[in-house]
Amino acid sequence: MSLENCERCGKIFNYDPMENLSSEKICPECALEEKKDLKKVTEYLRKYPLANIMEVHEATGVSQAMLFRFIKSGSLKMRKPLEEFKCRICGNQIQKGTICDECKNKIEKGFDAEKLKKMKKKENNI
Repeated sequence: MSLENCERCGKIFNYDPMENLSSEKICPECALEEKKDLKKVTEYLRKYPLANIMEVHEATGVSQAMLFRFIKSGSLKMRKPLEEFKCRICGNQIQKGTICDECKNKIEKGFDAEKLKKMKKKENNI
């Protein structure tokens, strides 16, 4: 646990990486606000599933930046991906995150292969 400044409000708080599921360092109050915002957005989208980001922003009061963060984190999915939601590796369009499933699998397989090589090397040295 360490003292950190909240990335949203700047307030100092005890940050425990084991408790914080997101990559952002935000205080418990801001995390609660984000949950409330996400709930507002999902309720609105249930009523108006074809609404665009501007309509959601205007109807809910949730900032566009926050809406994009919800999409990037996978909390919200888009029906039609925008230009800026492309896999960082191959460039294919994605609906959430920053890397497509195919590239993610290739990376994981690469890590597994490298781990296997290291294990075999250790066994041969023993």
